[in-house]
Amino acid sequence: MMIPTIKTSPTLFAALTATALLVFQPSPASARTTLQLDNGNVLSFSDGSIDMVTGSGELFDVSVVEYGEEVARAEYLRIDATGNLGQADWFVNELVADNLEAVEEGIFIGRAELRDIAMGMLAMDDEMVDYEQYLTPGTSVLVENIGMADEEALFSVDRVASLPFGFDLLNDGQQIVTNAGIEVDGFTMMPLDGSAAGSDPMFQKLAERGITDVGMDLKIASGVRLAGDSMTMLYGIEAAMRDLTEIRFNVALSMAQVSYSQLVPMLSSPEDNGAALLGLSGAVSLDAAEIVIDDRGLLDILFEIAAEEEGVSDGDMRTMARMVLASALQGTFPENAANLLPPIEALISEGGELQVLAQPGMPVPLSSSLGFMMLPDMAIQQLGITVTHMP
Repeated sequence: MMIPTIKTSPTLFAALTATALLVFQPSPASARTTLQLDNGNVLSFSDGSIDMVTGSGELFDVSVVEYGEEVARAEYLRIDATGNLGQADWFVNELVADNLEAVEEGIFIGRAELRDIAMGMLAMDDEMVDYEQYLTPGTSVLVENIGMADEEALFSVDRVASLPFGFDLLNDGQQIVTNAGIEVDGFTMMPLDGSAAGSDPMFQKLAERGITDVGMDLKIASGVRLAGDSMTMLYGIEAAMRDLTEIRFNVALSMAQVSYSQLVPMLSSPEDNGAALLGLSGAVSLDAAEIVIDDRGLLDILFEIAAEEEGVSDGDMRTMARMVLASALQGTFPENAANLLPPIEALISEGGELQVLAQPGMPVPLSSSLGFMMLPDMAIQQLGITVTHMP
């Protein structure tokens, strides 16, 4: 799997935990314990204890103050860690925070859990860090009950969670991530009365249908399968707007392990990016791909909005869309338009599920895309593209 290098920066948890402690003193006036951090921040808590070396401990009613202003608070914080707090060897076995709030940003988190993460390396400012350097098979991230608001809407997320991580070795001994991903469940947006978002035609049509908020779920997953000298990379995205539509995208790509080892590290070097991308376009091949659109009412809303804006009926708007689509397909795919058009017209007319599937007889190099742009009908044939509709 092509995992790029990333440059990380301190997070809210880093502000809470990843700095060396200079002063440890109780504050009689408030019966709180105050810790002066070496970055100038002040950490205080009403009860609990913390290990001055590893940062391990259990704290209650936690507050972080920066330049005299409270920037974060948490009802409960527990850390189990090894190494030296704030240094590159600092490893968090478990970090749990309940009712965490980023005060200035107005973000509330009901619960956050981090497990098996090399947090010290992750928080380094001046290093380009590979995923493999701070993740383990036991690494997990879970954040629940997130809430925030702005002048336009209220936002909430039920759950954000990492998918299980997996690792394997290439033939040359290089370790790569073979499984990774993230799930976002229950993202909800509720426009406020009188806001610009609330007067948006989309939200007005939803309100007419008794839907007062927009709910979405998202899953992104990737994987690598090694076999002999080759590797197959799998990527998938599932996005759903609850009660309205769902979109799924899956793709399988393959390449030689030696090409991966030679080209992927070049992506992190700006001066080598162009050569790496050019090399990858010839080294990576498409094995299969799938796009599925499952419409459960979103198209009805979009056509209603478009019809009102154009001053025509809903039926006329759909007819216009079919005519534009037919002209575009016949102009681009003259040999295949007759097969491609009916299932797409069915989606426009009645909703349902549209599947676009690419199943080439043999892997097709991505570099072929330039030729396909000049001869689109050839792409349909060589990629084995089929389009089907189900009510």
